[in-house]
Amino acid sequence: MASTEIESWVVDTCRELGLLVEGVGDDFFLAGGNSLTAVRLIAKVEERFGEDCLPPDDLFERSGVGQIAETILANRERSQVPD
Repeated sequence: MASTEIESWVVDTCRELGLLVEGVGDDFFLAGGNSLTAVRLIAKVEERFGEDCLPPDDLFERSGVGQIAETILANRERSQVPD
């Protein structure tokens, strides 16, 4: 079950990409994701949240759907902080 808007978006987007995701406890790769699907997800994240919100290394290291949402949130907040 997704509890935040970003978690819901990640779950829905993974489903749109054809992954068998039921909720934030699922793993992107165990749900059928691969390197091509990862590139497609990263492109959708960049379109929705901005560049660098989901670096490829982060996706491969933290591939849980909930972890992906946390990474997007953390990087989005970091990019909004003025220098």
